Amino acid sequence: MTQEAKPAFRYSYATHEAAEAHDVLRRLYVGHEFRLHRVARRFNYRQEAAGTGPIVVGRVRYGMDADVRLEPLDHLLIVALRAGRLETRDGRDVTRTGPGDVLLHQVGRPLTNICLHFDLDSVNLELPAVTEVAAARTGIDPAHFRFEAMTPVSASMSRLWQDTTAYLNRLFTGPEEHWAGPLAARAAADLAASVALATFPNTAMAVSRGSGGARLTAGPVRRAVSFIETHVGEPITATRIAEAARVTPRALQAAFRRHLGTTPTAYLRQARLDRAHRDLLAADPARGDTVTAIARRWGFLHSGRFAADYRAAHGRSPGETLRA
Repeated sequence: MTQEAKPAFRYSYATHEAAEAHDVLRRLYVGHEFRLHRVARRFNYRQEAAGTGPIVVGRVRYGMDADVRLEPLDHLLIVALRAGRLETRDGRDVTRTGPGDVLLHQVGRPLTNICLHFDLDSVNLELPAVTEVAAARTGIDPAHFRFEAMTPVSASMSRLWQDTTAYLNRLFTGPEEHWAGPLAARAAADLAASVALATFPNTAMAVSRGSGGARLTAGPVRRAVSFIETHVGEPITATRIAEAARVTPRALQAAFRRHLGTTPTAYLRQARLDRAHRDLLAADPARGDTVTAIARRWGFLHSGRFAADYRAAHGRSPGETLRA
């Protein structure tokens, strides 16, 4: 089901009071109890966060050693350490994280973090944003989806997550009009979910990618196309498109490949590219219209990829269309 969109926000906060800092952490992340290791020295805390829809991106600098007992999370929280250390205890298992490491906090499990003067980047994702991407790609039942470990499958995937976090930080610290729209927010969440699914061990990795929908008639495809064209300006997902077509995401993907030679998400992307083209034709640089703003309006976060896709479809750059 499509969830009600959450409004965009940007937040910056600094304090020397530990109790105030943890109140902020509770509001943005999860309920918890904390105990400082020492109270004689000055406590330093600084946080920046920005978010919209199902994703929140932030940075936390925590200048003290403390034990933090977390309540079970109902969302995905992934951190990438710039400095300091974390020791995360899940029952008898201990995961130690240092500079350059990334860590996924398990959903639905009480955890204890030993925080040692850390500076980290964080990404919060609502769980449905992740399970929808997993279901669309593999056909897994969302009820059967879960992450199975807190650390990446490989060093290269750890680096990919860090690169993704850096990109999201640049996006969310930039002009709000570049990330606050519903399509841009959905694109950012889908990007983070896709990389998380490839980075951390999860049950979707073992699901067969069989054809699923090879025997479907064109009816579900027509219903899906109609739904896409009607809702192209909304943050719809592959799962929602499949619901409108009255088939599973995997079956619809196979049917699209059979009848149209593409996928539902690729068709949606092309439909949005067409709408961006129309907006570029109607735009006027003298009014302040820009290629970047129009691209982000239609959910294209990566300017270079948008320009390449646009040139492939229309034979010239989006900037040339805007100036024509």
